[in-house]
Amino acid sequence: MLYNVLYALAARGGREEALFGASAPAARAAFARSLAGDEFPEIWFEIPLAGDPWFDLHVLTSRESLSPDTNIPESFASEARSTLAWFAMQESIVKQLALSWDTGQGPAEHPALQLLVGTSRAQVTCDFLDAAGRPDAKGSYRTFVESLPDGWFACYAGVFPARPGHNLRVECIPTRDLQHAYTNDPALLVRHLSQVGLAEPGGTLAARCQMMAQTPFRLEFQFDVEPDGRAGRTFGASLRFAKPPREGNWEGFVTSGSAGALMRKVESWGLADERWRLLEEAIFANRLSKDGESHSLYCYPAFCKLRWRDGEPLDAKAYLIAGAQ
Repeated sequence: MLYNVLYALAARGGREEALFGASAPAARAAFARSLAGDEFPEIWFEIPLAGDPWFDLHVLTSRESLSPDTNIPESFASEARSTLAWFAMQESIVKQLALSWDTGQGPAEHPALQLLVGTSRAQVTCDFLDAAGRPDAKGSYRTFVESLPDGWFACYAGVFPARPGHNLRVECIPTRDLQHAYTNDPALLVRHLSQVGLAEPGGTLAARCQMMAQTPFRLEFQFDVEPDGRAGRTFGASLRFAKPPREGNWEGFVTSGSAGALMRKVESWGLADERWRLLEEAIFANRLSKDGESHSLYCYPAFCKLRWRDGEPLDAKAYLIAGAQ
C-alpha cells in the first residue's frame, strides 16, 4: 500500500505520462519481489531525461532492517536470496543492498545486486561478490580499486546477472578537496581518469566533468570494469543534489537554483528535454495516517547522471528517491 501511494504521488499531475511511461506494472511486481525485513525500503526511480519515458526501479534495504534470522522469501531469485542472507550477517561497514530491476524493458526476473559501503575495504566487497555468485569478478575488482587515485573512495559495487558479459560496476567519490582541484585543473582530472584505465577521458567528457565539479553538488564517478581490472567503454558522472526533504521544509532541487542551471546545460547539450522541469513538482514530504499507523512519506530528485561511451555523450538520467518512515 505504501509503495502504491508513493508512486501515485510522484506520478500524479501528468508526470506518469511524461516521466514514468508504462513501467508501473512491472515495477510494482518487482517491488513485491524485493521486500526483506520489517522496514519499508528506500526506493529509487531511475528516469531518462530524453526519448520515450520509462523507469527502472531500485529497492534498497538497509543493514539495520535485517537480522541473521530474517526470512528471505523463496520467490526471490537465488542470487538475491544468497546475497541478502550474507548482507544480514554483516557489520556496520555495509550500508545498503540494492535489488535493481530493468523494469523499463518490461517484467524482469533477475535483479542487479548492488552493495553500498561506508568504508572502503576490498575484502568486504569481494565477499559480496562471492555471495552474489560472481567470484570471477573479485580479481578485477581488486585490480581496479588498487589503481584508484589517492582521495577516491569506492562506495559501491554492482553486478548484473541478467546481462551478458563481465558486468562489474564500481562507483567512486573523490574528496571535496579533489573535486575543488578538478575545477581549476582539468589536466589533473584527465590524469586521474586515465589512471584507472578510461580510454577516452579528454575532450567533451573532461570539459563537462569539470563543469559538474564546479557546481555545489557532490561529484561521483561510475565505471564498468573489465575483466583485467581497467575501466571499460562506458563511464558515468553524477551529482547528488541534496538530502531528503522534511515536512514543510525543502531546500534541494529547484529549477531556479544551481540544480536548474545544471539541467539547463544538460538540455542545451541535447541530453534532456523539457521533462526535467517536472522533477521539482515530484517533491513531497507528507504524513499518511491509516488504521492507527502514521508514516512520513517523501520523494525528491537526488541525482543527475551523465554517461559517455568511448568518450562520446550517451545519455542523461535523473534519480528520484522515495521512502516511508
